[in-house]
Amino acid sequence: MIRLDLNESAYPPLPAVAEVLHEQVLSAHRYPEFTPHGSRRVIAHHLGVSDDMVTVGAGATGVIFQALQAALDQHRGVVPELVTATPTFDGFPILAQLLRMDFRGVPLDRFGGVDLDALRTSVTAATVAVIVCSPHNPTGTVVDERELHAFLTSLPDHVAVILDQAYIEFSTAAPDLHRLIALHPRLVVVRTFSKAHGLAALRVGYGVGDERLMSGIRRFEIPFAVSAPAQAAVPVALAATTALAHRVEAMRAARDLLSVQLHAIGASTIAGEGNFVYLPGADGLALGSLLGTCGVAVKTVPGHGVRITVGDAFSNSRVLAALRATAATA
Repeated sequence: MIRLDLNESAYPPLPAVAEVLHEQVLSAHRYPEFTPHGSRRVIAHHLGVSDDMVTVGAGATGVIFQALQAALDQHRGVVPELVTATPTFDGFPILAQLLRMDFRGVPLDRFGGVDLDALRTSVTAATVAVIVCSPHNPTGTVVDERELHAFLTSLPDHVAVILDQAYIEFSTAAPDLHRLIALHPRLVVVRTFSKAHGLAALRVGYGVGDERLMSGIRRFEIPFAVSAPAQAAVPVALAATTALAHRVEAMRAARDLLSVQLHAIGASTIAGEGNFVYLPGADGLALGSLLGTCGVAVKTVPGHGVRITVGDAFSNSRVLAALRATAATA
């Protein structure tokens, strides 16, 4: 079975990262830092912000969980709500359930994009946090920077906002991080080493935001949650900027080529900026089902469409071969 359902990188860790991970095996009997202060310093320096503006956790999911806990810590009264656009990452409703929050999903617009106006009108006095994904999972659409600023400014002060940028390295429309943080003190921007860096198994991500906000979020860092191999990999991964840029460009090119090839055999896709291609609607669901019977696992979004992770050249060719064979016998 070829796995193209989890948006994993098409590449293994970069050679320099792999080398430091091999070295870590001999120290597996040692604990990592109690909380990842070293990784926080390295990430802050890389971003050009102060250490106090960063938190590090077990993947982007772990950081988002911390941010939600911090937001809940200030909430009193009615049952708290988490609001986000749907369909989205499967983990968000699970986090809401763990924290005993009501999960409110707001449909995407007809182009597969996050409907910021609909999100805004869905916010109530019970809303504790809003999650905006850009690029969005599963469609890959991005939020316009000017519209994002207007949206953030329009929200009431009791609402925290989490901007999930797990796929930001694949986007050509990344908003100015420093301006976002400076203008919106209730915003935490979350990123991960799982996607572009190809370190999904290490479970390491980070959040960046206003110092006061991040101080509250860091109170929910779990001791020893970020492993020693993950902490060792972070500075090496961030230093490999040129190698990473080459890989990202290759994955973008493969994504765009796969989209063109899918169009050529009659499939409809949404132009996205992640490491995946999204096929909306009933036709997409049907194609996803056919790929499953041909030994290719893709992400089915029930009632909406199918997301295909961009794999290596062999995996992508298998996708196209399966669809062409199906079309020829239809």
